[in-house]
Amino acid sequence: MFNAQKIAQFCEVEKDGISFSVDVSDRGLTVAGVKVLEVGMYASTDNDADEGEEASYCDGDMYVAWDMEGLQNDETAQTTGVLLLRNIHSEDDVTAVMGQFYWEHAFDEQLRDILIDCGFSAETAGNVHTSEWGMQDEGRASYDAFGIADEIRKAITLTA
Repeated sequence: MFNAQKIAQFCEVEKDGISFSVDVSDRGLTVAGVKVLEVGMYASTDNDADEGEEASYCDGDMYVAWDMEGLQNDETAQTTGVLLLRNIHSEDDVTAVMGQFYWEHAFDEQLRDILIDCGFSAETAGNVHTSEWGMQDEGRASYDAFGIADEIRKAITLTA
């Protein structure tokens, strides 16, 4: 069971959606020695989507922001449209940290704990998982969290 009031305190209602954001910069959380700064996402409330479709392309995309300051970055990233591609054989610091998030799942457990602490159900938090490697930004790990978006919408409805 989730806690609507607890979730709502981390949300800001906007015109067509809800922004969820938790500053974790003071918790001492790290991945590969790099400080984790924030967890957040946008949950659409646009009702124009057909039944069974996401109302927004970004709905369900949770991010974990991390500090790139001082990291060696060989800048092998190339943008192709909205995708960010990295040379996975690169040994630079930024690629190594991204690999810890995506391939080693180094932050999965901590993320689930943060979400449960914010009021989300353990089942829904347990269904959050890293998104596709190629769609990530430097300094931002992406997670699929459609159930979290649903609980955000439900929490705001219940607390309104």
